[in-house]
Amino acid sequence: MLAICPNPTIDRLVILDTLTPGTVERVRQNRAYPAGKSVSAARGCLANGAAPRVHVLLPATGSNWYLDTLRAEGMDVTSHACSGTVRESIIVLEDDGRVTVLNGPGAPVSVARWDDFVQASTAGLRPGVWVICSGSFPPGVGPEALAGLVAAIAATGARLALDTGPAWMPLALRGPALPALITPNLAEAEAILTGGTAPEVTGVGDDALARAAGAAAGLHERGIDAVVVTAGSAGLAWVTREGAGVLPGQKVNVRNPIGAGDAFLGGLVSRLEAGFDFAEAAGWGMATSCAAIEQWSPGGAAAKRVAHFHDLITAS
Repeated sequence: MLAICPNPTIDRLVILDTLTPGTVERVRQNRAYPAGKSVSAARGCLANGAAPRVHVLLPATGSNWYLDTLRAEGMDVTSHACSGTVRESIIVLEDDGRVTVLNGPGAPVSVARWDDFVQASTAGLRPGVWVICSGSFPPGVGPEALAGLVAAIAATGARLALDTGPAWMPLALRGPALPALITPNLAEAEAILTGGTAPEVTGVGDDALARAAGAAAGLHERGIDAVVVTAGSAGLAWVTREGAGVLPGQKVNVRNPIGAGDAFLGGLVSRLEAGFDFAEAAGWGMATSCAAIEQWSPGGAAAKRVAHFHDLITAS
């Protein structure tokens, strides 16, 4: 299994009682983690007993801390160097559960450097191997480059699990090569279907699960083998060629919800690679997401807590 991270970031968590814009605040706690959605998904893989290889398009400034910290977590990570500074994302977590995310843009990457990264990432891929690619792309890499990445992975016979935003995903769905699996959240899925660019909110409404089921069906009709639409605390909906289903959300003590969808993707793909059917793999993915929300590291989860939540999901 391979996780490709095209736009890594350092997640800087700011934890405080209440954020009041326009004032000087004293926060209760700061934390920092090497991240990027594919890296968070790889943490979800680790929690399910998988050992993904992670390949990161990594700016030089800040790279030593980034790589050393990931390797200390037990991550098998290699980097493809580019110039610039590793971007940063500011995540403000308030005691009432409100989350504010400020994502940095990343260091610009030339077309030639991007092509080198794609070539290095796909070298040695074998038919049937799962490849996770999740998140945004750095400045200089246009949405059309995603179609080339999808085609390059498809040419190896590997299976691509893709999770990216509405600015890029439509290019990946034009074919003729298509991802095997996509896992957008509800806001992303609806934007992809409508062509909209509405801001992504971090909350969900009462109708979220029904909307997720409709969005998953709509995206599946575009030729994707398997689609999952995550809807935060409401749960998720999935559609494959063999069937469809929904999984309501579980009650979780929330620390950091950022990376929960990535943890789900890592858990899902790990179980699919291990031979589980899609419905059961989706349950393990949700269990991984629940366990990840309980702690600070984006996408990280304890295997025992994953098993605990899987028992709850199976029982319900």
